[in-house]
Amino acid sequence: MTNESSNTGAPVVLVVDDTPANLGLVVECLEGKNLRVAIARDGDEALRRAELVLPDLILLDVMMPGLDGFETCRRLKAMEKTRDIPVIFMTSLTQTDEKIEGFRAGAVDYVTKPLQMEEMAARVNTHLKLRSLQKLQEEQNARLQREVKTREQAEEALIEVVNGVRNVSNAIAHDLRTPLTELRSRLEVLTLTLRREGNEDTLPELEVALSDVDHVISIFNALLRLAEIDAGVRRSGFLPSDLGSIVSDAVEFYQPVAELRGIGLSLQCEGDLTTVGDPLLLAQALGNLIDNALKFAREEGEIKLTARRLGDTIAVSVADDGPGIPDAEKPKVTDRFYRGDASRGTPGMGLGLALVKSVATLHRGSLGLADNQPGLIATLTVSCAV
Repeated sequence: MTNESSNTGAPVVLVVDDTPANLGLVVECLEGKNLRVAIARDGDEALRRAELVLPDLILLDVMMPGLDGFETCRRLKAMEKTRDIPVIFMTSLTQTDEKIEGFRAGAVDYVTKPLQMEEMAARVNTHLKLRSLQKLQEEQNARLQREVKTREQAEEALIEVVNGVRNVSNAIAHDLRTPLTELRSRLEVLTLTLRREGNEDTLPELEVALSDVDHVISIFNALLRLAEIDAGVRRSGFLPSDLGSIVSDAVEFYQPVAELRGIGLSLQCEGDLTTVGDPLLLAQALGNLIDNALKFAREEGEIKLTARRLGDTIAVSVADDGPGIPDAEKPKVTDRFYRGDASRGTPGMGLGLALVKSVATLHRGSLGLADNQPGLIATLTVSCAV
């Protein structure tokens, strides 16, 4: 390497030329531009120097004894450590096919002999800037790849933890459902016995206990249904179904409840609503949406259901005129056991919308929540295909 500039952070340019006079002029010009310079006098030396120094740019003479510039460039581009270093040819060759051969060998530019030093310095400066930007982009890409990998690993670990917790909760639900059912049976037998004996004093407490046990059992049943849906085993129950009939039956089932509260419950169906799915799960999901709307609808208010086909999907919307759900809570209300501020004073266990979302996912659909101004529009979409 020649005497380098005192600016140790400056880019390094490897100059390859078998003519000492040319070397001297180029080195003097580049060092005058505060660049560091390394030199080589033939192709073989250029290959060794390039691999050792790893310059930021190479100025390469074409006509040299032994390895000419074209072959030297090809070998530089074949080596992993030097393939990305930009090469500028210095040549007196001016024919188009000779220039094309140089670009095919891997060069990024040409300067023509006799060299115009200011032009050469300008081209060197331009390609050094491009090289610097390329390195910066490569570093950013590498950093992004590391961040993506880290996030993927964190996501995998989180999914494993969530699945572990979910499996534990599912196992608990499964193991406790049987003794709870037995407990309920014993309480029911005790209630009947006391009623036959005319002992009415403790009956109210027993009835409350039965209600509490029923509530716990319903939670466990919901958890087990969610577990089956998450595992995908409920797809075995898929069959051609008329979603219009399922919605109509759900509306008919909840009609008496709506009438007791003076709430209008209407349904409008549009188009062919035939799909392939699990009719029991779809009925439960729609029932949850209607039940949720009934909880929050205003007295003497109205709940409107619409079912329509949209291309390859069917959308069922349930619109009420209640308080609705704040935008900040919409992403959370489908989480299991989540209870928003508006629902804390109403009966429920925070699994209704979670189950609806799981049923939608199982049917390659989604659950959307939108403002009804006032109220909420909950839209269950399902795919018409298997």
